[in-house]
Formats: sequence, structure tokens, C-alpha cells
Amino acid sequence: MAAAAILITGTVAYGLERASIDHSIDQDLVLRTQSFYDLANHVDPSTGQSWASAEALMRAALSKVVPGPTESAVGHINGVPRFVPADLGNRLRLEDDPEFMEIARASATTAIVVRSADTNLRDYRYVSVPVVDEQGAELATFTIATDRGARLGDLNRTFSAYVGAGIIALALIGTIAWVTVGRLLRPIRLLDQTAREITDTDLSRRIPIVGHDDLAGLSETVNAMLARLEDAFAAQRQLLDDAGHELRTPLAVMRTSLELLEPRDQEQVVAAQALLLDEVSMMSRLVDDLVVLAKADRPEFVQKEDVRLGDLTDAVFARAQALGDRVWIVEERGDGIFSGDTQRLTQAWMQLVANGVKFSEPGSAVSLGSSLGPDEVRLWVRDEGRGIPTEHQARVLERFHRVDASVDGAGLGLPIVAAIALAHGGHVELESTPGKGSVFTIVIPTNGERP
Repeated sequence: MAAAAILITGTVAYGLERASIDHSIDQDLVLRTQSFYDLANHVDPSTGQSWASAEALMRAALSKVVPGPTESAVGHINGVPRFVPADLGNRLRLEDDPEFMEIARASATTAIVVRSADTNLRDYRYVSVPVVDEQGAELATFTIATDRGARLGDLNRTFSAYVGAGIIALALIGTIAWVTVGRLLRPIRLLDQTAREITDTDLSRRIPIVGHDDLAGLSETVNAMLARLEDAFAAQRQLLDDAGHELRTPLAVMRTSLELLEPRDQEQVVAAQALLLDEVSMMSRLVDDLVVLAKADRPEFVQKEDVRLGDLTDAVFARAQALGDRVWIVEERGDGIFSGDTQRLTQAWMQLVANGVKFSEPGSAVSLGSSLGPDEVRLWVRDEGRGIPTEHQARVLERFHRVDASVDGAGLGLPIVAAIALAHGGHVELESTPGKGSVFTIVIPTNGERP
């Protein structure tokens, strides 16, 4: 683009300047020829009489011409150049170019017509007019000419310098553009390189952020996309690992039971049936929990709506009383409206209630509470159970982590609670004292959005 701009600008400027020089030459030739005609149509100023001869007219006319290196005049008598301007230095010597002299004499006309002549020596612009007597016989020829080539030579040298400057400018522009565009496109090259290096087994690569422009924004967007892909692949692998780990045991139990089954032993068949149905039921619950966790990162996992905290608390408390023989207490009943998914929050809260029942003794107290602040909603369950040892508290929300392996369950309940809280932009808090009980609290922002 820069080369095209320089070329177009130079070409147009050169054309306009060349046309201006030609126009100036033509105007000057016409004016000088008109001055010759004016002189010829008046009396001889030295005698006050008509011109005595063509020679006298030529002598007087040529004496008024001030020649230069690129312009001059000549008077022909019988085809021979007889009169030239006084040689004041380095003048254009038309008489030394016989080819031009012949062209000028042959093309002389009474009308003032500017013509071009290109000889072996020069490129001319000229006007040639005859001097005739009363009978129309040609007595002499007056020719005035300009060395057009010399005049254009100055222009050509100027634009040669322009071309040189343009080439230098293009080199500088090219260098600067190469460096600048290279820096601008570096994130794209890094994006291409990173994309080529990413595999389904390594999604940890990220594009370095360079600058603060649109490409930097693009890099950040792509990094965010890679992070989402990494999380999705990690969740997928985790799901497969978890499913393989947890399903292997019940499948082994079912296979062993079937291999040892004696079909003719009715009591053994009935016992095996009960065992297999129990294992299938456990596997169904496990699959359902894994599906819930697999969907936790999807946008449609939670369907937000306006939730009345008081009604949610009442509904969960009513369901909780059916889970076991406990002293059920509502510590605090929050009131107000917030944004959330009623079904998912009920599922998470009931999971905490079920855990409280599982790890506490009949007749002990299990308390529920809720509160609505300016920025967050808190839903909690307090039990008087065995509590959680300190070394397990940091991992209790991990999948398949069990504090007591003898207790029924796959270790997915609390991870589901954490996933639902995270989908609402919140988290789960834990306070536990071994031997005295635990308090699990779901904390979510009132708008239900992730920060």
C-alpha cells in the first residue's frame, strides 16, 4: 500500500509538472514569436522607414533575443542560418544542428504553431515563421526554439531523487511494518503453536498475554476456552475413573455370587437374589450421583428463579422429619427472596440433613437454619453426631472420600452439595468438633451468579 501510494503520488506529480513545463515553454514561444511579428509589422526604429530588407529585420529581431542554455533563436536566409543572438555565454546553438534547421525551415507557417522536433542531438519545442515580400515570396525564416529535453532533465533529476527517497522510505516502512506487524501477530502465532501442541492428554498449555490490545483480549478469551475444555476433559476423566473405581466392587460381588450360586438350592437362590438386588440398587444410586456430578459444570444444571427463603426452609424441614428419630429444630428461619434453583438447593440441603441423620444417634438434635443477608444466603444443618476428625476435614468434599469406610455410601453426597453450591456461585463451609457434632453451611450469593 505504501509503495502504491508513493508510485501514484509520484506519477501524478510528475505528469502535472511535465505538463506545466510544456505549457510554460509553449506560452513563452508564442509570446516571443508574437513580439517578432509586432516588430515586423512596424517601421525600422533606426530609420523610421519600412524595413529595407529581410536581413535588417532579422538582425534587429535577433538582437532583442536574450538566449540561454535551453533557448535561442535563428534567422534563415535562403535556407542558411545567417543571424543568431549575441553569444553572452553558454547559449543553445541551434545553428549547430543542421537536422533541426532543415525541419524548422520546412515547417515554417505564417500562423503561430508550436511544434516538436526530435533530432539526434536534442528534443525541441519550436515556432518557425516565414518572412515574405508583397508578392508572397519567402525571403527569410525566423525560428525560436527551446531545448525541451534539457528543461525536462531538471524535472527528471528531481524525480530520480524522489524515487530514491521513496525506495528508502519503503525500506524504512517495510522494516517498521515487519517489526510492528510481527509483534501484533505474535499472539496469533502463539495461538497457532499452542493449538498444535494441545492434545487430549495435555490441556494445560496457555497462550502468554502480550500487551493490552484486541489480540491480547483474544488470547485471554482463548485461554478461558482452554480452561473450560481442560475442566470438561478433567471432569470426563474423573467420571470414568470414579465410575470404574466404584462399580468394580459391586460387579465383583455380583459375579462371585452368580459363580457360586447353586440353582437347585432354593434358600441360596433367594439369598443371592436379595444380595444382587441390593447391589443393583446401590449401583443405581451411584450412577445417579455420578450423572449429577457430570452435569454440574453445564449451564443448564441450575434453573434460576425467585426463591422465597422462608418457604424453602419450611419445605426442607417438613421433609427432614421423615428421615429419622431425631429432635428436629429450626434454629433460624430466614425470610426474603433470592435467585436460585429451588430443586437443586432442596437436594443439597436434604443431603446435608441425611448426613446429619446418618452420623448421629437416635434421639439427638438435628437443627436447620437459614438466613438472608445483603449479599449472601446461608443454609445450614447442625447435628450432635460423632464429628469429623481434623485430618479429614480438608478432604471431606472430595469425591469418594469416606471418613468411615464401614458406613454405607459411596462418598458422593457432600461432593454433590459442593457442586450445587458452586453452580450458584457459592461454597460449602464446615465446622466440626470430633465427638460433639458438625455444622455444614451452604453459602451462595443472593443473585445466584458465579463471581
